Amino acid sequence: MPPVPLALTLEAVLPRLSPRGRAVINLLVITRGVFGGAEEMATRIGVTSRFRLGRLLRREGLPPFGELADWTCVLQLLSEAELQRAPLLRLARLTGLEPATCYRRCKRLLGVPWRVARARGFAWALVRFLRRCRRPPHAAVEPRPPVPPPPVPSYRPGVPAVIGLGRRGPALPSLGPAPPGSGHPQGSLAATLRLRDAPTDIAVSAGGAVLATRAYAASVERLDLPRLKSVASVPVGCNPVRLVFDRSGRRAYVSNQMSDSISVIDVATNRRVDDIAVRGWPAPVVISPDERTLFVTTNADRLYAIQLATKRVVAAIPLPATSHHLTMHPSGKLLYVATRAAGTVMEIDATTFQILRTFPVGGQTQALAVSADGTELYVADEAGGLDVLDLRRGTQAAAVRLDGRAYGLALSRDNRQLYVGLVTSERVQVVDRESLRVVRTIPTGGVPREITFSPSGKTALIANEAGWIDVVT
Repeated sequence: MPPVPLALTLEAVLPRLSPRGRAVINLLVITRGVFGGAEEMATRIGVTSRFRLGRLLRREGLPPFGELADWTCVLQLLSEAELQRAPLLRLARLTGLEPATCYRRCKRLLGVPWRVARARGFAWALVRFLRRCRRPPHAAVEPRPPVPPPPVPSYRPGVPAVIGLGRRGPALPSLGPAPPGSGHPQGSLAATLRLRDAPTDIAVSAGGAVLATRAYAASVERLDLPRLKSVASVPVGCNPVRLVFDRSGRRAYVSNQMSDSISVIDVATNRRVDDIAVRGWPAPVVISPDERTLFVTTNADRLYAIQLATKRVVAAIPLPATSHHLTMHPSGKLLYVATRAAGTVMEIDATTFQILRTFPVGGQTQALAVSADGTELYVADEAGGLDVLDLRRGTQAAAVRLDGRAYGLALSRDNRQLYVGLVTSERVQVVDRESLRVVRTIPTGGVPREITFSPSGKTALIANEAGWIDVVT
């Protein structure tokens, strides 16, 4: 999702807010103030109850939850009315709001009818809101991680690659250490582990530790897949959506979208041990092979390289659109960035941070995978297929039509099969890498998101946003 203008404005005028205070604002803005209630908000930001949420808002100097929701709704409507020069009736109907409710909110908060508020403008209403947000003296506010310095523009645009469409020829297993790449799943849906609150990503360490994000519970779950149970819950920031292990499996890094941060988890103790602040709402995270640099993209349409030792941004590249997926080349020297709305994949030198090539694939580029020999790049296309790029020639080698919008993508450990999640078709399709034919369809139901494999490669794990983890053997 690109930056929401109101969210950026409120971040600028309320810089004192803690990560949780910022998360409340962000969630209300993207839902236009129409949220499930204080109890649901408390769960989403990880404060356990609406009473704790109320105390948090008082410490932050923000209005009570219900009033804050009304303010974000009215401010959003005024902002859009000015930008689009549209009447309230049309704006309300376009967003599914009841016009009469919007009129009443405006009169209750600003003391004037909508036509008067519209004439006085968004800036006038924003000043009125800020008067309600004066922080009580000596309020104790949760500290916010230091924000990295402005990005260092250390990139050099490269020449786009020329793309040409061509043709080419019962008990669950343990996920512990095993010979890597020794096989692939047979494609049978063996079990389902129920996991509430929108699991969107799942990862397995080299030693077999399994972590899954719970986006709507501000936590990461440690799972025991053979026993189909959760063994620990790690509180992180708001809306954790993506995670990655380091090569040793001792640390995991989790992107918290609404908290503008990345949490660091000590895997041995199942504890959050640090937070790294980023600019914008982060999503995909990748670690360099030497484990010194963390790559992350945010909805500020930037790719950042963060030095893990200092937690500082050391380089940044502007993107043509927001990226939801990254992947590293097997050599560790190249980074690939999918820019969904722009329909491109960017190839970046992971050492110099220079753009080498841009592949105009088309469609809506999502998850990425590179063949073990580093010669082919596979791209999940949310417009409905799987694209294959020949990295030696810089051309598109093939395009495979699938049964829905492709989002998640993973290459099996033995380099023989591609698992592609179709978010609108409630299924995962398995594509043979050599023939590029669909060899199996796995009916997962729900909304299959990210996909990973066990160290042995014989088990696939699929995070299903509808509330479970699918185990495929």
